Amino acid sequence: MRLFKNILLIWTVLVTTASIMLVTLPHNQMVTAPGLVIDGLMVLIGLVSFYIFLKEPNEKNKPIFLNFSIFFLASALSFVSDFTGKAFWTKEPFASFYAYQYFSSGLFFFLLAFAIVYVVFDSLFNDFKTYRKYILTFIVVGGVFAYYYHPVFENAKYLYTTEDIADWKAVNSAVAELRESGKERPTVQDIAAIANLGAWRDGVQVGTLFEDQKIHRVAELLPYLEGNNYIALLYRPLYFNVIYMNVLCVVFVFLFFGYQYKNDPPQGAYIEKILFLFLPYCSLEILHHYGYIKSVEYSALLDIQRIGQYLTLLNLVFLLSFFSLRLRFITTVKGEFYERELVSDSEHISRWRDAFDNLIVRHFLNPQTLHGRLFAPRPAGTETNVAAKNNP
Repeated sequence: MRLFKNILLIWTVLVTTASIMLVTLPHNQMVTAPGLVIDGLMVLIGLVSFYIFLKEPNEKNKPIFLNFSIFFLASALSFVSDFTGKAFWTKEPFASFYAYQYFSSGLFFFLLAFAIVYVVFDSLFNDFKTYRKYILTFIVVGGVFAYYYHPVFENAKYLYTTEDIADWKAVNSAVAELRESGKERPTVQDIAAIANLGAWRDGVQVGTLFEDQKIHRVAELLPYLEGNNYIALLYRPLYFNVIYMNVLCVVFVFLFFGYQYKNDPPQGAYIEKILFLFLPYCSLEILHHYGYIKSVEYSALLDIQRIGQYLTLLNLVFLLSFFSLRLRFITTVKGEFYERELVSDSEHISRWRDAFDNLIVRHFLNPQTLHGRLFAPRPAGTETNVAAKNNP
């Protein structure tokens, strides 16, 4: 109990500091109450995960929770980015743009993928030394990340040079020119007649479009000229990148459970449930960013973001619960004993079932036919293990 009080104390100090910053410093107007609650929950999960790392009796599990801790605590960078360009780095006109591009989109999802992929490699290659698992994880995650994000690292303003934005600029210039000449409501045909729209291949303009193609392209881009609608077009490549990184996470989560089902390797209590909860988390990120890509109006994008925040918030509440259960479990005598026995004598220890596992087995499954890790049957005599007798 004292441990959780210390965590809450640290978290309260951080939240209070953040609240004072919001009240006293200029910040991005897109800050929402659900978004702030999400940031606060992620920091709290990060703190719980860090204390799991400190208290973890199994040395091989320490990197797992260190990685998760770094990922969740990195959400603080997302909070700081709300002040970028408003209170900090005000002389840099692209400060807010860079913060979103490199931190909220880039670093955040790199750390998410890194934490998840490491857990999978830890299960697949349990006998490998920790540094080898880190090397494998970095090769896979770093390779995918570099492949999709390298343009924005080679050119910080790459998003302003994409095909969509180049064509948007051409259409915008054509509309402005026609309005100056007296046509307040130019038609699509009028715009297409003077717009310099190019044919693109692999990100390079290789020619110009035919007239019917220009008309189609103008009709496609015209809605993005209204208000802030261009933002959805500007960030579209980043939205795709986020989807690709989360697809990577989903694939590895399925790989983890496929391997668990087939081979039943020893795994610490609640780790499987924590990883399972990242499946809806990553799936929601994919769904949200796909919605952003399909949004033509900026207001619709914001609506999708607000709805998505509530779903993500619910998912984070479950994650916080299982991270907290893990911390409580390993700080008990039976929990510490169980985790150490998994390392020294996993073949002869009954696999841990908590109340959630028992509920599923009792109401939805036949325990006599299941031999998997979470659903291992308990014949007479297996209750000799202290860990198998009690629920955390």
